[in-house]
Amino acid sequence: MIGKPSRSTFRTRLEEMIASLRHNIVTGKLQPGDYLPSELMLAEQYNLSKNSIRKGLNQLLAQQMIEKVPRIGTRVIGTGLFEKLTLKFGYYPTLTSEVNLLQLVDTFKKQNPHIELHMIPLSSSYFTLNMQEVMERDGLDVLTLNLQNYEAFTDTGVVEEILEPLQPREGVYPFLLRPFTRAGNLYVQPFTFSPIILGYNKDHFREANLQEPDSSWSWEDVQRTARVLTHKNERFGLFFHLQSINRWPLFLLQNKVVFDRDECGKLRVDNEPFRESMRLSLQLFEGLNPESSYLSEQDSDCEMYFVQQKASMIVTSYYSLNHLRKAGFDYDIAPLPYSEEARTQLVMIGLALNRHSNHKQAAQVLIDFLLSDETQLQIRSHTLSLPSVKAFAEWRGQEEMSRPSRFMMYRDIIPTFRLYSDMNVTFRELETMRRIFKLYWARLDDFETVFRRLKEALQQDELG
Repeated sequence: MIGKPSRSTFRTRLEEMIASLRHNIVTGKLQPGDYLPSELMLAEQYNLSKNSIRKGLNQLLAQQMIEKVPRIGTRVIGTGLFEKLTLKFGYYPTLTSEVNLLQLVDTFKKQNPHIELHMIPLSSSYFTLNMQEVMERDGLDVLTLNLQNYEAFTDTGVVEEILEPLQPREGVYPFLLRPFTRAGNLYVQPFTFSPIILGYNKDHFREANLQEPDSSWSWEDVQRTARVLTHKNERFGLFFHLQSINRWPLFLLQNKVVFDRDECGKLRVDNEPFRESMRLSLQLFEGLNPESSYLSEQDSDCEMYFVQQKASMIVTSYYSLNHLRKAGFDYDIAPLPYSEEARTQLVMIGLALNRHSNHKQAAQVLIDFLLSDETQLQIRSHTLSLPSVKAFAEWRGQEEMSRPSRFMMYRDIIPTFRLYSDMNVTFRELETMRRIFKLYWARLDDFETVFRRLKEALQQDELG
């Protein structure tokens, strides 16, 4: 039986086709005005799929060596930009560890020597500005976007004037496409994703002779177990960064909170499920480790304490598991505990293309590379992050790194995935809630005081 061609063989054939066509154009064998063979003929000649042929031709399009003539074919226009062009790529710095981004970029440069990437790290403050003005000023060609930062584009209602509509990548989980789709157009190509989950130290559970968490666990189960695992001045039984936008809204989602709005569109928060959720967010720590609700400054503090074995359980994500690659102990993951209903927050990062980029074709080549089979498999096999393409997220080949035994658990909890937008609330409104409730979580104001202050702020549209 003949085996399936290896990826290296496929890549060799694709590179051979690109190099051959480029050589024929540069040497004059193919003159301006000549038409290339049809995609079907090229697919047969190089034993590639039509989709692969299009990706290869995109590289020559990016170099302005060929052009597409609608309903006719692909025409040679000259040697074009065979010299290097520069793309500006805005990226989240955390991706250097979450997907080994710098190594991926090195591979891209080797495959596309005519494209120089100018890497621009994006801070959270970047998205607090007027995005249309910022994009015009900085001239980013491609950028990474999570859901809350994507909202910075949709808030103004002019996302279609800033971002280029994209063709959905075949094989991406369908539930990842919906949040980035507006009026039938996809503006952000899903790249990676993660649910929020529970991480736990198996050694600590064994030492205390405790049963490990499972999908039936409630927050009361966590609280009861954490009391046993907590060692005063030595170890937290449970720790997580409560103030994170991907943490405290979990209690709202699990309590099935959906906000109403008044006739002016302003948020109504005076409902019992919301009140109960916010009380629970603090009660979880009552009598447990009272300092933990405000000791942390960022999500990564949890993984830092966990690696040092100063925390037995943490609320984390597949992204953050990459901080645990060198953990010197046995750990695993479990579905997030719940209160009213089993729900967890879905976190995702995508790729967007500036509609006003001067190098759209080259920018599309970069996006195609990051969503390619090769790259998606690299992410799955060399990191603990989840790629957006289903076939590679669920890949079960020979592992090259240590993983939690329940790594594939995410597949079983997909029905519990929720977005903060499901609550009819915006990121900016959640940020207002977080900012005002900080005093409550720090036990410096009582619940009714901060709740009254929140209602006043929302009525005055005091957002940010």
